[in-house]
Amino acid sequence: MTKDPAGPPAPADGGALGFEFLKFLEYALLRRIEPMHYEFYGIAPEFYTRIFTSGGDNPRLDNPWDHSFMLEYFLLDAEEFFDRRPAPGEKINSGIWLETVEKSSEEVPLIAKAWQLQDEQVISIQVIHEEYAERLRILRKARHELIERRKISSALNTFKKKALFDAMTKLYNKGSFMDILREQVDKFRTYTPSMALFIIDVDHFKKVNDTLGHLAGDSILIQVADLLKGSLRKSDFPARYGGDEFAVVAPDTNTEQSQKLAEKLRKRVLAHDFNTGDIPVTISVGCTIHRPGETVENFIRRADLALYDAKQMGRNRCCFRDPWLIDEEEVNGPAPAREPEGPPPPPGPEPDPDPGERWASSLDLDQDDLEDSPADR
Repeated sequence: MTKDPAGPPAPADGGALGFEFLKFLEYALLRRIEPMHYEFYGIAPEFYTRIFTSGGDNPRLDNPWDHSFMLEYFLLDAEEFFDRRPAPGEKINSGIWLETVEKSSEEVPLIAKAWQLQDEQVISIQVIHEEYAERLRILRKARHELIERRKISSALNTFKKKALFDAMTKLYNKGSFMDILREQVDKFRTYTPSMALFIIDVDHFKKVNDTLGHLAGDSILIQVADLLKGSLRKSDFPARYGGDEFAVVAPDTNTEQSQKLAEKLRKRVLAHDFNTGDIPVTISVGCTIHRPGETVENFIRRADLALYDAKQMGRNRCCFRDPWLIDEEEVNGPAPAREPEGPPPPPGPEPDPDPGERWASSLDLDQDDLEDSPADR
């Protein structure tokens, strides 16, 4: 419908003054004729013709939603509001938004309302006073800054997560593992649970790496890491401790349970097909239990000594160090290894060590116990 900008003739009872006042307040009114059909009522404010009409001698005033996505969206809410026959005096509003004037890129703060009057249903569009507009700009800026901070925070969390884990094996790296171990030792002082520490080494890894190449060596480390993750509880913390060394801290794990778990890890690796042909892939495991009151450094040193025992006894085995038997090695470190006499043995698969010789510990286990899952811990 095409209307004159002046609108319908004003009544003689002062209605013209009312229209002028609405225009002065920058208030535009659209009266609902039937569903989805409105006509402009009164006198069009200057902002309205600039934003929502095409200009000219007879600009269209009845359909501002053709020019504004926000008004088009609000019209659906207004129609639903009117269709439910609200009581006189009820209204809903769109909230404040900024409408852009195409020619000047000026932003005009507006609010739309749907009113149920006594006998009329009306949509009003009004310019917001400057103080509200400034508040809106501040809120929009704050929202933008909040979004930017969230993006930065998300990026930082991503970087932090990457910093916690070894890129290749996806296990904790040594730095984050040390932080976890210190935290667990601090809890030990408070809650006094049992806690086991394992240091694990891939046997003769350099020889495997030199023979098969570094890509194959990386694949072996990844597969060993996956075997560790698949054998542990969610409460355990596996890490890549060094080049071919891994470490695990297992809270709430006592001496017997730690030996069962160490043996399970060793057997999992021994039974796994790494696709290395005749070259075997095995691990040696050193484990111990935390002694109340000792430092993290002593705890690690004793687990390292247990791993050293496993290597000295021929590798592919698990060794345990009793936390209460403190010997000179634990204080001063292990004595240097003596060079073996005679030529080295020819390469080949290492046999599974005899269960009776596997543990360098006075704490013996039944073979049936060694088959248990860590879930039994």
